[in-house]
Formats: sequence, structure tokens, C-alpha cells
Amino acid sequence: MEEGKAKSSHVLVLPYPIQGHINPLLQFADRLASKGVKASLVVPLRIHGDILHKVDTSTLATTHLEYISDGCDDGLPLTFDPEAYDITLQRVGSQTLGELIGRLSVDGQQPVCLIYDSILPWALDIAHAHGILGVTFLTQSYAVSSMYSLYHRGALVMQAEPDACFSLPGMPPLGLQDLPKFIAQPEADRFFLELLLGQFKNIDKADYVLLNSFDCLEAGVIEGMAEPWSPKMIGPALPSLYLDSRNTRTTKTGDEQEKLVNCLGWVNERPDGSVVYVSFGSLASLITEQMEEIASALRSSKRPFLWVVKPPRAHEQGRNSLPDGFLDATTEQGLVVPWCPQLDVLAHRAIGCFVTHCGWNSTLEAISQGVPMVAVPQWSDQPTNAKFISDVWKMGIRVEVDDKKMVQRGELERCIREIMDGEKGAEFRENAQRWKGLARAAVAERGTSDNNIEEFVAMVSRCRLKK
Repeated sequence: MEEGKAKSSHVLVLPYPIQGHINPLLQFADRLASKGVKASLVVPLRIHGDILHKVDTSTLATTHLEYISDGCDDGLPLTFDPEAYDITLQRVGSQTLGELIGRLSVDGQQPVCLIYDSILPWALDIAHAHGILGVTFLTQSYAVSSMYSLYHRGALVMQAEPDACFSLPGMPPLGLQDLPKFIAQPEADRFFLELLLGQFKNIDKADYVLLNSFDCLEAGVIEGMAEPWSPKMIGPALPSLYLDSRNTRTTKTGDEQEKLVNCLGWVNERPDGSVVYVSFGSLASLITEQMEEIASALRSSKRPFLWVVKPPRAHEQGRNSLPDGFLDATTEQGLVVPWCPQLDVLAHRAIGCFVTHCGWNSTLEAISQGVPMVAVPQWSDQPTNAKFISDVWKMGIRVEVDDKKMVQRGELERCIREIMDGEKGAEFRENAQRWKGLARAAVAERGTSDNNIEEFVAMVSRCRLKK
């Protein structure tokens, strides 16, 4: 591939506009930019400020920002309705995306392809209508994506029995509790199920399919499922600094730097492998009773802990509330923060385990940093990720829940102690380090993911030359 050719290629990258989807697509855009492609991240105008404060801003040195409207330019309503928002996003977003592509073409910056989040399948029609390639980007694991694909085709049939067992090629035996929640309980949230099934309604028409995982992590699933849409693994889509160090930019905003200093200043004072890091992601919110159980388990563990407790949103009042007196009682033991730079924390020598909701981004981050996990899945794809963490990759423990789907304090404390002190702890740490090495090898020069990205860049360059 000739460097000059790639530099002339322009790609647009369109994530679903929430943090867990923006991050991997932004990191992939940064990878493309490092290989000479001009990459522009397309986001709604209303999240301009969030982009500058919540993402790894070092990527913005190479990735351009372009804006469309999602119909909510003045901000989301306090009573947010995801279904109504999705309708508006498709209607207004498709129109303004088309206008953006047209304007860029007139300005001499015509993109050769649109890489779009797979839960925005309408973007493929916009790309093709403007004569450019449509490339879908799957943000969940191959295993989970395959399950939704099977369900979409009617090839995965739910059984009503609570002890039903599902056997899928390349996967461990799965119970209902191991399936993505929207498949296991299809009537519980029909909108989200349809949103995720929609990824596959036109995937056969996409010009290319990318997926945020890496070959050896899901080798059995890739071989067993052999999906007709044949994705190319390009992950983990994380900042290079935390993987192969080919890009060592560390630019952070003042706000990011302050939070980094606050978190890591505290962690720096703790011994190697001693800290329990707890975070349930950007979307999950926990009821008061569950917060009390977690707080009690952390206190009883006698281990230093760093716990991220995000403030509740307007419709979540009464959730994510710490027990009275907890902060005063644990001043010397732990630190509770509303946000922290998760990759910096996971990469720190003092972190001994990660109590996680098992979101796919968090799972890949823990794998890439070699941190064993206590798996506490909440919804969506997280039960399946937890199954693979415990039974396939063997780098953590999944908690048992009671009849109310609650994790009791004694159970969580047991799992933390098992990883930090128990006989299996050494095995988990050894496996975690092995997967860390394999993740980094995948994105290193001539690794499997790096080769797939190079192949994609070459394809993009050929398309530019045909214009």
C-alpha cells in the first residue's frame, strides 16, 4: 500500500450516540488515522461538549469531528423515551447525514465509505444512495452477535423451561441465565430486542463487516458459527497506548487530568495487586438494597477498594445511593468517585480484581490489561460475557444471585476473596496475563487484527482510486 494513496482516502465513522458505542468506533477511527486514512467521527451536535470531556481526547488530534442532528439539538428531554428517540434519530439523522455527505463532496472531501454502528442499519441506505461503501461495525462480541443473528433468522428458539440448556456451535452449554437478556426474556423489553435484531436485517447488503473482538479470543465461536456475514475482527478497539504503544499520545483535558490525579494518587499509595476496583458502567443503576449489599461486602473484605458510583439521572432518583455512614466508616479503606479513567486504573500495578457489570468494552479493557474479574452482569449482552469470562477464558468468577436476582453481601465477598486470596486466584491471574498477551499480539504489527485493518485500509484505497 502506498502511503500517499491512503492519505487521500476519507472515511466517515458514525456511532450510536452513547458513550459505550462512541468509544470503540472513535478508537477504530484513530487506528485508521494512524495508517494514513482521513477519519471523521460523525456525532450529534448536542454532544459536542461531552465528546471533549468524556473521551480519550488524544484521539481528537488525528480524528476529525463532523456533526449531524438527531432532532435534539438543545439536549435530550428529562423524560427520555428511547423508542421515540430512535424514531427521531433515524428521521432527522438520515436527512442530515445525507446533507453532510453531499457538503463534503462539494468541498472536495468526498468520503469513500461510511463506517456505521450496526444498530443504525438505516445508515447503509444513506451510504449507498450517495454512491459510497457502507461498512457495518458490530460493537458486541462475535458470540453475542451470532445469537442475535440466529434469533433474527428464527434459528434460535426459546424454551420456556427455566432449566433449559442451549447448545450452540463453538460455545459452552448455555442456560437461560447465560443468554443475552433481551433474547432470554423477549417480552421484557421488546424495543431493545428489535433494535438489536435490526442489526441483521440488511447486513447481507453491507460492503464490509467489522467486529470489535480478536480472532483467538473467540476462535471456537468463529469456527463453529461461521456466520454468512463473515466479520473481520479488528479489536480490541482501545487506545494504542494501552496495547501496542505504537501511538503514545497522552493528551488529556484539564478535567480528565484532575480526575486522573485524584484516582491514581490514591491508588499509587496501595500495594501491588491489593485494590478491588468496582464499576458497573455508564448505563447501569442499582437499587438501594443492592448498593447496601455491595457496600457491606467491600467493607467486610478488608481490602482497599476504588468504587465508581455515577450520580443518578433524572429518572433514576433513589438509585446508586450509598448507605448512610458508609463513606465515613471506610475513609481509610476505600475511595468512592463519580467517574475515573478506567483504562488507567486497570493498567495500574495495584489493581487486583475488577468487580464489573461485564459490558463488552469493560470486558475487553480488563482482558487487555490482564485483570481478573468478578462478573456481576446486569442486562443486555452481559450475561453471555460473564459466561465466557468464567467458563471459557477462565479469568474470573460469576456471582450467584438470589431469587430476587440480587447479589448478597456474603456471595460478593466470597468471590472477591477467592480472586484476591483463594487457591483459584493464581490460576485466574495467570490466565488473565495470557489473554493480555494475546490481545496485544492481535493489534501489534502483523497481528491478526492489525492485518485485518491493513486489508480494510487497502480496500478503502482501491475504492478511492476508482472514483
